[in-house]
Amino acid sequence: MAGGVGLCGAAFAALLLGCGSSQPTPDPLPAVAGSNASTAASGGMPLTAGGSAGAGSTVQGGAGAGGAAPVAGAGGAPGGSGGSGGASAAGGSPAFSNKPMSVIAYSPYRDGQAPDGAQPTEAQVREDLELLEPLVDGVRIYGTDGANAYVPTLCDELGIDLHIGAWIDGQAFDEPNTRALAEIVNQNHPSIKTAIVGNEVLQRSAENLMTEERWLELIDIYKSVVTVPGVTLAAADTYPQWMVGRPQLAASVDLLIWHGYGWWEGADIANAYPLISSHYDDMLAKYPGKDMLLGETGWPSMFDRMSAVGSEANQARFYREALEGFRARNLRIWMFSAIDEQWKATSGEGMVGAWWGIFTTARQPKQAATELLMRLR
Repeated sequence: MAGGVGLCGAAFAALLLGCGSSQPTPDPLPAVAGSNASTAASGGMPLTAGGSAGAGSTVQGGAGAGGAAPVAGAGGAPGGSGGSGGASAAGGSPAFSNKPMSVIAYSPYRDGQAPDGAQPTEAQVREDLELLEPLVDGVRIYGTDGANAYVPTLCDELGIDLHIGAWIDGQAFDEPNTRALAEIVNQNHPSIKTAIVGNEVLQRSAENLMTEERWLELIDIYKSVVTVPGVTLAAADTYPQWMVGRPQLAASVDLLIWHGYGWWEGADIANAYPLISSHYDDMLAKYPGKDMLLGETGWPSMFDRMSAVGSEANQARFYREALEGFRARNLRIWMFSAIDEQWKATSGEGMVGAWWGIFTTARQPKQAATELLMRLR
């Protein structure tokens, strides 16, 4: 789920069975040629009829939360193996720097703000990025319009790597969003390292009627517009969607991004990291030699699902075990997400959608963020 919304509710359950304060006056938002007027949402949450931003809607830009469901036969052995093949496998170039995290999903909406409502000011986005900078090498965002338009220049100034996406959802805005992403890359921002054309597009295909063929067409449109070399091209979808076997989609991009969440699979916290680690093994075996990374994983600080208990303590434990475990395996992961977003509680993702951040909406650290900040001392 990153950035907006992803799998939700009944549809997610079916997939499992089958495999407040007033805001300051916003600054004028930078215009982005070709982007739609909404703010992009992305995510890996369960899909619900009607969806939330990023799940069957036209809203773009908020950060979502999780929803990779298990695939029949996928392993769950504690710890996982050392990986097999791919540039992300153990023994390759370092997957982590000396920062506590590599990348975290970021969405700027505060209480009283939403992708299709009041927008954050540039000062508020700067404040957020300054809060995150000590903890991460980079941030991932899911759209180019609204308050997201502030992010590239601010990341340039603050020395934060940016992994930026185009929101695709089977709508008329798909091609303009794709072209807008290429146009922003063409501005040659030093911060932009990855351009992600589409997020969980096929995970939502029952609602958005998107096909892999159409996704490939949009990727080709991006390639036809972009002129600046050196920015990695990626496509992101959930673990089950990639495990179906999509060699043509994988070959069309430089980087394969997959998403997996133990909470959405109903895993007990003790089994959550081993489960996601085993999914990484599955992905490396499915796409040997392909450059890939786990682009969304995390744990909510509230709400339960089967054996998965949402709490600050469990969120902190998952971050601790995942970051330590994948660092030891030298496998790249991006976490979800930076800051709670109360608008998501009514977005279609369910109440849990508001609680995936490691900082509260008041920008106060939860236990996971507190532990990460302590590593800086």
